[in-house]
Amino acid sequence: MAEAREETTRVTPTRRLAHHLRLRHDEGCLARGLVVWRSPDIVTWGELVQRMFERDRQAGRLHGRWLPESAGQLVWERIVRRDDALGALVSPSGVARAAYQSWRRMHAHLIPIEELAGEGSPEAEAYARWVASYGAWLRGRGWMDPSLAPRLVTAQASAPRLEFVGFDRLTPAQQAFQARLAAAGIEIANTPPEPRRGECAWVSCTDRRAEIESAARWAAQRLDRASAQIAIVVPDLAQRRDEVRRIVEHVLVPAASVAGGPPPESSAFELASARSLAQRPVVAAALDALDAFASVLDLARASRLLRSPFLLAAAEEADARARLDARIRRDEAPDLGLERLARIAAERNCPALAEALHAALGQAREWPRESLPSRWTRLFVDLLAALGWPGVDLDSSEHQARARWSGLVTEFGACDDYVGTIGAREAAGLLRDMAENVLFEPEELRAPLLVIDAETCAGMGFDALWVCALDDARWPPPASPDPFLPRAWQARQRLEGCTAEIAEDDARRLLARLRGSADEVILSVPQFDDDAPLLPSPLIEGLPRRERPELWPGMSMARTTHAVRPVLECLIDGNMPAVGAWESGRGGARLLELQAACPFRAQVEVRLGARALEETELGLDAAARGDLVHSVLARLWRQLGDSQRLRALSADDARATVRNAIEAEQAASHRAVEGVRRQLLELEARWLEARVLELLEQERARPDFAVASVEEGVAVTIGGITLELRPDRVDRLADGRLAVIDYKTGGDAEIRAWLEERPKLPQLPLYATALGADRVGAVAFARVRTGDTGFAGLAEEAGAFPGLKAPGTRGWPKGLGTWQETLGEWRRRLVALAEEHAAGDARLAPDPRRACEYCHLEAVCRIGETSSGRGGEAVSDD
Repeated sequence: MAEAREETTRVTPTRRLAHHLRLRHDEGCLARGLVVWRSPDIVTWGELVQRMFERDRQAGRLHGRWLPESAGQLVWERIVRRDDALGALVSPSGVARAAYQSWRRMHAHLIPIEELAGEGSPEAEAYARWVASYGAWLRGRGWMDPSLAPRLVTAQASAPRLEFVGFDRLTPAQQAFQARLAAAGIEIANTPPEPRRGECAWVSCTDRRAEIESAARWAAQRLDRASAQIAIVVPDLAQRRDEVRRIVEHVLVPAASVAGGPPPESSAFELASARSLAQRPVVAAALDALDAFASVLDLARASRLLRSPFLLAAAEEADARARLDARIRRDEAPDLGLERLARIAAERNCPALAEALHAALGQAREWPRESLPSRWTRLFVDLLAALGWPGVDLDSSEHQARARWSGLVTEFGACDDYVGTIGAREAAGLLRDMAENVLFEPEELRAPLLVIDAETCAGMGFDALWVCALDDARWPPPASPDPFLPRAWQARQRLEGCTAEIAEDDARRLLARLRGSADEVILSVPQFDDDAPLLPSPLIEGLPRRERPELWPGMSMARTTHAVRPVLECLIDGNMPAVGAWESGRGGARLLELQAACPFRAQVEVRLGARALEETELGLDAAARGDLVHSVLARLWRQLGDSQRLRALSADDARATVRNAIEAEQAASHRAVEGVRRQLLELEARWLEARVLELLEQERARPDFAVASVEEGVAVTIGGITLELRPDRVDRLADGRLAVIDYKTGGDAEIRAWLEERPKLPQLPLYATALGADRVGAVAFARVRTGDTGFAGLAEEAGAFPGLKAPGTRGWPKGLGTWQETLGEWRRRLVALAEEHAAGDARLAPDPRRACEYCHLEAVCRIGETSSGRGGEAVSDD
């Protein structure tokens, strides 16, 4: 493209195209050997209108203040919320966002406001009220909405020449703007994109994931051949951003020197999909910090603060803060609070964090109960500075995000007129809402591969282009008329997608532009969307079809080098050093449970101490609920002692006894929480009371028994290791034999958990072995769960423990012999597991589908890289 005249302003529909044109201008200047050159004047349509309004305002030709779109969104939300004619809305902010979009469309397509009253639908009537309220507010407060400015700005505020670049179709408002300025003597040019050869064909792919992978491999092949500018167009990129990024990285990241493929420098690609400003890490850290001081600090937010790299001395205290994060997850109440976090930080080797928190707390104590946004802006900026935000060593994209955040905070500070006085919590919430509504995309250096959506690449040219999702469900898309605007006027002004005919015309125009924007164009059609079959779009009818495009890997220098590499020795070592005498006793019964499921996990958890960070929950999680059940039943049976005392209790006395036990065990938790969390604890107490009473009714029906021990320790040496065990409860039966009982709240407490060669739940067989095969006459799960409370297990004699299976009776597991033979077989299996662990066996799970489902060590064992891991759906490659 020829260099622009000095008095020319180029106008683009997107920031991406403006950035693209600036880069091309700079590259052209460098190619001509220039050292210094004039920066071209390239702005988006919105930036042009705002600039002209500011010039007119400074010259006295126009009056009022420019209203940023983020602030306009807040005004619309307040108007919608205050509409008394509406009933309760599920999402007032969502309705306001759609209505504000309709306001912009209405003015862009010159739909008269007077036409709103004649539509007659409830949506149109509500929208007409909101438009009237918004217009009155703008006039009364002297604000200029960006949608109104194009028909008011004057030619005196324009450059002598305006060149519109990359517009697929000008809106009626843009056409009127051009005509008005042209009549005033401004030179107007509409420059089409540079024509490309546009050789085009289409291919078929299995599904949407395979389509992206094929596109990435196609791009990698071309990056490997020569330097080129290549793009992959994904129509729904905003919704699939993370998935697309993972797939493209999987193809492009491997280095050439290791396994062939594109050279390392071609692994760089740019994902051109704008996300909300609130999702940028540096901005998310600022919002979390403001929320923490404006409301109660919970564990989840405290954890994010501790892990944030954007606070004071984050790098220097990273290890100490990580340990502090693990500590508060494990030991602190959900509503931790900033004061306590600051004290713990000082005690746990995080002095810089403690100092920053104390300084920020001092500021927050001086905050007013309510104030205007302009004052909250200054207070929030000072608070973030006290916390050391945004830290140091920001990269380019983070610097740009910080700059946009600063602009957004300034916009929030100008909201006094329509927000009024608010509290700190509401102020932080409004600022978060504004950040979530602002789409932000940093300007990056030019990458050889660009992954982009169809609208954003308008006006851009490429050497090769792959366009995804050319199926009949998306090309053309179904009609989607605006719900608030008059249908007849939408069709008359050809509003995008308002009718099926217009949606098809728009799709044809878009496809023609994409086909003409590159020398080589591949259109792909997925055959399936999940299980639903798809057909090619009728818009590609007549185009040639390729069976398969050339994909990486192909023969290249990198692949050739890899093919003649020396053969490396491969060593698979699935062992750790044998268990030493000082290690014996660690892990208890859980050691053999882990060893049965996955020897690697047993070694890493028991011997190396690896454990997952606790996840914060509003109520009790599964582990805490299990602990509460165990402690309540332990307290209860220490008090009762035997079946005779249980039978002596009336129903009311039993209920009171159970309730007292629960209250005693929950007393500390009740003191530490309030509000909703206390209510959740009370719900747990009522649930547990009902389940324990159900279990006691079954205990009443048993023959006489006495409780021999409750959670008393017992040691057993097996397979060369000594384990410290703590059975939940051991009863002495009428014949003097022992019954071992294990409380369970989960759904896996079944007899079959003992029957495999590697038993899934080996605790009860291990307890029976530890107490002596000649002394134990029954083993049983005591299941405590809704709809299935009761006992399940095995006994030597049918009458000793009703409900358990005995040899020779119906339900006795096939393959088991007598009671003593069963205990002997259990011991053999337990000895084998113990010997494996003692020898240092650290193989990966024999059955990944079962063992890996709830494991937290996948990043350590990397089972996803093994054939066993890839063979099961339970393990993700991601």
